[in-house]
Amino acid sequence: MKKIIQLFIVAIVLLSCSEKENSTETSTNKSVQSVEIESKIQDILSQMTLKEKAGQMLNIGLPAILKGGYWEPKDSADFNKDKFKKFIVDYAIGSIHNTPGFIPEKEVWYQIVKTIQDSAMQKSRLGIPILYGIDNIHGANYVNGSVMFPHQIAVAATWNTELSRIGGEITSYESRAASLPWNFNPNADVATNPLWGRIGESFGEDPYLISEMTKAYIQGSQEKGLENATSTAVCVKHFVGYGAGRNGKDRANAIIPENSLRQYFLPPFEKAVENGAMGIMISSNAVNGIPCHLNTYYITDILKGEMDYKGVVISDFSDVEFLVEAHASAKDKREATKLAVNSGIDLLMNPYDIDVVDFIVELVEAGEISKERVDDAVTRILRLKFYLNLFETPYNNPNEYPEFGSEKHIAANYKTASEAITLLKNKNEILPLPSTKKILVTGYAANSINMLNGAWSRSFLGRETKYNDPTKLTILDAVKKQVGAKNVEFVAGTDYLDDINSDVAVSKAKNADYIVVCVGEIPASEKPSDINELDLPKAQQDLVKKLAKTGKPIILVLVQGRPRIIKDIEPLVDGIIMTYLPGQEGGRAIADVVFGNVNPSGKLPYTYPKYTGNILPYYYKKADIRDISWGYDGFYPQFEFGFGLSYTTFEYSNLNIDKDTLSNSEGFKVSVTVKNTGDRAGNEVVEVFVKDLVATVSPDAKKLIRFNKINLNAGEAKTVEFKLTTKDLESIGIDNNWVIELGEFEILVGGNPQELLKHKIYYKN
Repeated sequence: MKKIIQLFIVAIVLLSCSEKENSTETSTNKSVQSVEIESKIQDILSQMTLKEKAGQMLNIGLPAILKGGYWEPKDSADFNKDKFKKFIVDYAIGSIHNTPGFIPEKEVWYQIVKTIQDSAMQKSRLGIPILYGIDNIHGANYVNGSVMFPHQIAVAATWNTELSRIGGEITSYESRAASLPWNFNPNADVATNPLWGRIGESFGEDPYLISEMTKAYIQGSQEKGLENATSTAVCVKHFVGYGAGRNGKDRANAIIPENSLRQYFLPPFEKAVENGAMGIMISSNAVNGIPCHLNTYYITDILKGEMDYKGVVISDFSDVEFLVEAHASAKDKREATKLAVNSGIDLLMNPYDIDVVDFIVELVEAGEISKERVDDAVTRILRLKFYLNLFETPYNNPNEYPEFGSEKHIAANYKTASEAITLLKNKNEILPLPSTKKILVTGYAANSINMLNGAWSRSFLGRETKYNDPTKLTILDAVKKQVGAKNVEFVAGTDYLDDINSDVAVSKAKNADYIVVCVGEIPASEKPSDINELDLPKAQQDLVKKLAKTGKPIILVLVQGRPRIIKDIEPLVDGIIMTYLPGQEGGRAIADVVFGNVNPSGKLPYTYPKYTGNILPYYYKKADIRDISWGYDGFYPQFEFGFGLSYTTFEYSNLNIDKDTLSNSEGFKVSVTVKNTGDRAGNEVVEVFVKDLVATVSPDAKKLIRFNKINLNAGEAKTVEFKLTTKDLESIGIDNNWVIELGEFEILVGGNPQELLKHKIYYKN
């Protein structure tokens, strides 16, 4: 026996040595490969003319080289021969984005990209491949037949980073099946104002949750190596402050002091850079009146300087031109080009034409842009192309992707949608509903795949029905499948803003045992998503009010990216389910939650406001919540960040911290016991917050520093442990640097933000 143990120990040692050797070998290989790539880049640079360098700095929209107008609907990709030759061969442009005006299958995408790449590499002087980018933001949504995942806000609501990782991995796989190697995603914006329509495309309001979800998505997209035929490079967006527009409108000016910039808005991008992001898109708005597209401090000093970012910085759609038109910060496009390039932008998304290339050449020759700045930009663009192995494999055979749109990918999509759904109210445990009763299904969102998918779903706004997959279930379809069509009545009730036949809905409700009212938003993004009031539209609220008078139990299903105010109808309903924008499998997932096949486990990734005039993220300052009686009871959310119910119950106990006093950069452990005290299995998100009790810069109410989603069977208990360091206690100090001031801190742990266990610790220098 002793001999066996000795042999076992030797085997473990040898295995460990082998793993270290392999790790060292891998690291060495990557280092050698990097040196080789940099050498190749310099060789190409030495051969390039100024015009060729400037050409690499241009990203156009695909329709610019097709027949017909840029925005003209098309059903095939017919290239305009003259424009194609001018852009691809003569000017040797660096990058293309957008669809051809319709949504191609992966085989059609292959033919489009192959035609472009073959010409770029065989007919242009230096044979540099094109870098093709696309907004595949919730699955490969611009590839017909792909799976379309829930939008990011729903992924954030799962509080399960593995699902974000898997979403990134599948999106990359299905994008590469269409020869699309660069994805304009994930969105790392910190969304502080729910009026902003693109909050549904974000990971919410919390910098830590956003950072962790962003990191996981990047890992899923890139962990096999960018040269791998199933990986895509990410392009993280939008740097920086896009989600903080002062008036809540898209592209609005944000007011962000330096300490807030560093405390809340930069960390998700720092995490992205640390985890290998090689593309970052600049925000379309201005911050403190300075358009981000000419903000040298943000792009060159912070992103490329402090963060040591080595990837490509790309402008957003037409935003160099908008320095003239929207921001009035440049007198003409020539000056705007100079400001953008000198600020540190490497790749200019100038969708319609090629004029910026000529401007760059002219500006360099005039000494207004340095040759070094152009060389830096082109180096970064070529580096990404080499990392993606485009010089060797500029497109991918779609037949080599057997998992595209597969049952495996659909199952992952469904799991994400079902874990995102958040139970916000369950009066007298009315949910789950029995499947043997009569149900009235009504409401604007009840019978629409487009509502479930939201924007960026085959079409930009997601309102086109011709691309909808007939095999996917609306909420109505899924409810019928659960209880049988004979037990379901459907009445539309309302449109988005207007009553259609609410009286009919009330009449039908008299014969129903339960009413499922599905309300929500019209699919939209960017400027079309702007609204002037946060309240759920009056017609939809009135439908609920009319139905409440019947006395029948009402389940309110919210299909919306942002939280719409429901304070007047919340008391009238018995159950509330938040589904966000759940994607193609959303109908099935919602019905499974309603009827108990799935135990909901989502938690809010943002604070759900109760009043339009009282919107605060959870990390407010104490002075923000002074009430009219001079107390501190002025935080009035409808539901708090991190809130979400289950069909079972969880009990927290034994909060323990292994050290009461900390100093320097010590590590410490936090543990807590969580018990499922209900009668069915369930998932629970254990949330860990820290609160600095006294700080020179007024401390936040609390900030999230860890979370973990666990599964517990009925009656089961687990001790959950978190490893932290004193770095988790840091905040931005009065000099705009991260600091820990000596004194008391409070660690808060739990699954319900109103019932957190607390334990004090002390930090000393």
